[in-house]
Amino acid sequence: MEKFLIVKDTTSKVRRFNLSGRILDFKVKPVPEGAEPIQWIKDAIAQLVNKGTEGLSPHDMVGFSFCSKDFKNGEGWIRFQPAGEITIGDIWNTISSIYQSNSKGLNTETFCFRVTSVHLPFGSGRVQKFNNFEEECGARQGIVVINNIDNLCLPRAIVVAIAYINRDPDYRQIRRNIQKIQEQRTIQLLKDSNITIPETGSGIPQLQYFQEFLQGYKLAVYLYGNKGRDVIFEGEDAKKHINLLYHDGHYNVITSLTAAFACSYYCEECHIPFNNRNDHRCGGTCAACQQTPSCSKEGQNKINCEACKRAFRGQKCFDNHKIHNICSEIRRCEKCFAIYRNTRKHTCDEVFCKTCNGHVQRETICVI
Repeated sequence: MEKFLIVKDTTSKVRRFNLSGRILDFKVKPVPEGAEPIQWIKDAIAQLVNKGTEGLSPHDMVGFSFCSKDFKNGEGWIRFQPAGEITIGDIWNTISSIYQSNSKGLNTETFCFRVTSVHLPFGSGRVQKFNNFEEECGARQGIVVINNIDNLCLPRAIVVAIAYINRDPDYRQIRRNIQKIQEQRTIQLLKDSNITIPETGSGIPQLQYFQEFLQGYKLAVYLYGNKGRDVIFEGEDAKKHINLLYHDGHYNVITSLTAAFACSYYCEECHIPFNNRNDHRCGGTCAACQQTPSCSKEGQNKINCEACKRAFRGQKCFDNHKIHNICSEIRRCEKCFAIYRNTRKHTCDEVFCKTCNGHVQRETICVI
């Protein structure tokens, strides 16, 4: 028989660890007639401690606090400690000693008990920085969290994304829903598009409807937890991109793919995050300006750069290589016409050997 009641079960950020924690508030049931009060309450404390630490790993941190209207000196507390080191005897001794010095006796009607538990990332592999979706989205600079209590997180996210893309002067108010401007624009979007959102929220059909309505925009929805490798929806290519992050029925806005997925570069063509420019090469990356998407070869006048001696696919391609400092990184040798990077001194007729992973003369390539 349970001798306690769970009053509240919530998740909140624990400042000490800068992580989300679970907070359980308990009350002890009244002592029944004929039962020995001290033993009843002691058993109840043991039960609620076991309940509060249920499912935790030995290294997870747990803290306790308790209060009563009978306390003269405020609430009592027990510092955070690993779940594997908790003993019910120590907790009971602390509670009983505080009651003896603070009040007339332990009254179950006024006594409340709180257990705060924090899961600490732990293991032999890469350490997790975040415990859940909400925590990571709130910390990432490239993600805008949509806070809503209705079923309109998708259209809300689209409204915020459009405001960001178009540099709307009211973007800050829209993002924070100041004076309900986000809500107003969301309702207007639904009215203009004639799209109805089911009570259960938006799915693939609604994404398709919005993509059809939003001419000039490409809608892409990334699945949380795979650093952008899994895309659950992607519309036809367009000049403006609306990128969203999906998890467990909720949509947030991605304002920067590299910031959201914690990488230096992100290929939208292949959905691959990478940190070094040489780590990924595909048809989606322009061989000339090294940018994504690839610049078109058709209908473009070739432009030569006097500085790096390379040719580019039109004015935009040429401008890209200047803006992103590609001009100072990659050059063409005027003698042997080889293209090389400035990370090492260039020697004519020297090539990179994949067998020995080094630069050798063309005539001396390693043979297996």
